[in-house]
Amino acid sequence: MTAKACAWVLVLMAGSAAAAPCYNDGDVVTLEGTATRQAAHEGDASSKPAWVLSLSGPICVVSASTGQGGRQQSNVAAVQIIDATPTENARVQLTGKLVTGNVSGYYAVPTAIWVLKQRVLSGQ
Repeated sequence: MTAKACAWVLVLMAGSAAAAPCYNDGDVVTLEGTATRQAAHEGDASSKPAWVLSLSGPICVVSASTGQGGRQQSNVAAVQIIDATPTENARVQLTGKLVTGNVSGYYAVPTAIWVLKQRVLSGQ
């Protein structure tokens, strides 16, 4: 291999290693982070507290975009936890279906995980 070809291979490998995988709305994923509870909205008696997973590192999420039928890609640092009640401030691993949009009575963040399985990594 020539020096120029070797350089291109290294550049391509470095670029692919640095890019985080993108998940689609509806994918089953496993995410790690710290679980925290967010208080209900003031003035709304019907809203309940929500659980949020602050991720160890941001992930890429691809969702349907409003208008023109396109798709929108965004980096997400937190997801709302649906169908699970973790220990507050615990470091957890959650496996479930990734969903975007307002999926519960309390809209904490624009992306959520419908939990199928949870594992406590460390907690209080």
